[in-house]
Amino acid sequence: MMMTTLAVTSPPVVNIVGLENNIAKTMDQCLDALRANNFPTFPNPAEDGLWCNATWDTVLCWPATRANTSIRLPCPPLKGLDPTKTISKFCHSSGRWAGKVEGDFSRPTGWTNFTMCFTQEVIQIMTDLSNGTLVTAQEVAKSARKLEFVGLGLSLVSLLFSIFIFAFFRRLRVFRNLLHLQLMIAILMVVVIRLVLYIDLIFTDRMGAVNTMPEGKTINTMMVVCESMFFLLEYFKTVAFAWMFLEGFHLHNQLVLTVFSSEPKIFNYMIAGYGIPLVHTVIWLAVVIFKKGGFGKVERCLGSYYLEPEFWILDGPRMAELVVNLFFICNVIRVLWTKVRESHNTSEVDRMKKSVKAALMLIPLLGIPNIMQTIPFTPTQTNIMYFAIWTYCASFTYMYQGFMITIIYCFTNKEVSPLMITSIVYSLYCISHKCNRQTRK
Repeated sequence: MMMTTLAVTSPPVVNIVGLENNIAKTMDQCLDALRANNFPTFPNPAEDGLWCNATWDTVLCWPATRANTSIRLPCPPLKGLDPTKTISKFCHSSGRWAGKVEGDFSRPTGWTNFTMCFTQEVIQIMTDLSNGTLVTAQEVAKSARKLEFVGLGLSLVSLLFSIFIFAFFRRLRVFRNLLHLQLMIAILMVVVIRLVLYIDLIFTDRMGAVNTMPEGKTINTMMVVCESMFFLLEYFKTVAFAWMFLEGFHLHNQLVLTVFSSEPKIFNYMIAGYGIPLVHTVIWLAVVIFKKGGFGKVERCLGSYYLEPEFWILDGPRMAELVVNLFFICNVIRVLWTKVRESHNTSEVDRMKKSVKAALMLIPLLGIPNIMQTIPFTPTQTNIMYFAIWTYCASFTYMYQGFMITIIYCFTNKEVSPLMITSIVYSLYCISHKCNRQTRK
C-alpha cells in the first residue's frame, strides 16, 4: 500500500530557496525556483529511468521525484495547519503521482494529503465527526452565517443612527450618555470589522486555493493585513468589555459608595476604556508571537487563535470584568430597593426607579452572548442537534448584540426617543432651509 511505502522510505525534508515555505503562485514560478536550485523538473525516462515530473498542487511546489519513492516538504503555515510538521507526496512505480487511493491517477498532480499537517485541534474535531455529521455541521454553519449577516447589518444601521443621535443633541451629552456612546462606538467597530472579514472571506473562497499565498488580493490572503484585522477585532471586543465594566463601575460609585461629590472626568474614563485594552491586547499578541518563535512563524491570520490556551490572556480578564460587573449591578439594585422603600419623596422615588431601570439595562451588556461564544462546543454524532441549537442561539445573541444595545439605550429611552423622532424631521427641514447652528440644541 502507498502509506506503507511512505513509512519505509522516510526521505529528507526538501526546502526550495526562493519560495517562502515552498509555496508558489503559479506553475511557472514553481519551475523557475526549482531550476534555480538545480532540482530536477522533467527528467528524461530514457536516460534517468521513470520519474514523476515536477508539479504544483496550487499551493506547494514539488520537485521531480524518482519512481517508487516519496518526497517530503514542510507543512505550509496556513489556517488549521501546523508548520512544524511535514507533508509527503508519493511517486508511483509507474512514474505518476499517486492519487488518494491505490491505482488512482486521474489527476496529473496526484493527491497532496494536507491532513498530515492538521493541528491537534483540527484533528480532534475531525475525529469527533463522522462524514454525515460533518455535512450537517457545515449546513448549520452556513445557515448561521446568513443569520449573522442579517444581525450585523441591523446592528450596523442601528448603531450608526444611535451614535448620531447621542452626538448630535447637546442635551444628551451628560456623563452617563457619554459612557453609552463609547460603548456603542466600540461595538460598532467590532461589527464593521466582522462584516469586512466575512465579506472578504466570501471573495477568498470564490477565488479558490490559488490565492492562499503570502501575497494575495484579499485580506485573508495578505500577510500582516489579515493579522492586523484580527488584532483590531480582539482589541475592540476588549474595549467593549472595558466600557461595560466602566458603566457598572460608575453607577456603583455614584449610587452605592457616593465617593464622588462631583461629576467624574471623561478623560480618565477614556484612558481606562481605550488605553488598558490596548496594553492588554498587545500583551496577548506578544505572547502568541513569542510562543510561535517570531512573527514569521505565526500561522496565517493568527490561525485558530481562539482555540489556543493563550486566548485566556484575553478572555480571562473579560470574564472577570463580567463577574465584577454582575456584583456591581446586584449591589446597586439592593441599595436602590432599600432607598425606594424608605423614601417618602415622590420625586426621589421616581428618580430611584429610573436608576433601577438604568441598572437593569446593563444586564444584557454583561456578556451573555460573549459567554456563549467563549464556551467551546464541538459537534459530534450524538450532540449534533444540540450543536445546531447552540450555534443559532450564539449567532443570534452575539451578532444582534449591537442592535439590542441600541434598543435599550436609544429606541426605548424616554429621554432619547422624542429627540430621535424630531431629529429626522428637523434634519430634513434644515436641508431645505439653512438652519442656524445655534438652534440645534
